[in-house]
Amino acid sequence: MASPQQRGFTLIEMLVVVVIIGVLLGITLLSPITGSIHKGVQKEATRLQALFTRIRDQALLENLHYGFSVDPEGYYRWWVLPADGQEWDELEHSPFQPRLIPETFSVSLESMEHSTPFDLDEHYPTVVFYSDYQVTPFRLSIIPVADSNQSLHLFTDGLSDIERVRE
Repeated sequence: MASPQQRGFTLIEMLVVVVIIGVLLGITLLSPITGSIHKGVQKEATRLQALFTRIRDQALLENLHYGFSVDPEGYYRWWVLPADGQEWDELEHSPFQPRLIPETFSVSLESMEHSTPFDLDEHYPTVVFYSDYQVTPFRLSIIPVADSNQSLHLFTDGLSDIERVRE
């Protein structure tokens, strides 16, 4: 039986408190890092999804074919096929000017028809937005270099709207 003069904490109790504090500090310090990665991916996916919707509507309204591609240097580019031409022209005006993908991300563009990556040709689009509102079926993956678990994917079957999915 302990005498009334023995008060305080045991070593085990102190260690439990230190471990709990350590876990809470670890969670607190890591949250902004994963949160900023998630926000960056969300921002880039939102931007691309809005541009895809806009170019699809523009193709329908102007009765022209537009295109999208990602080149090996990490730029994504927008294209137009003039009504009287047979060669694709690269768009240079805002918001469809070429844009360098941030170094913190890698991007993968795949055909949904064959589940294979598109050939990266710098002079032609790999995804076409047709004047009848159809699109080449594709899946665009935005993958953070620091944490691939935070990836987002934009995809369409060619007829439905472009959807965003996290896997």
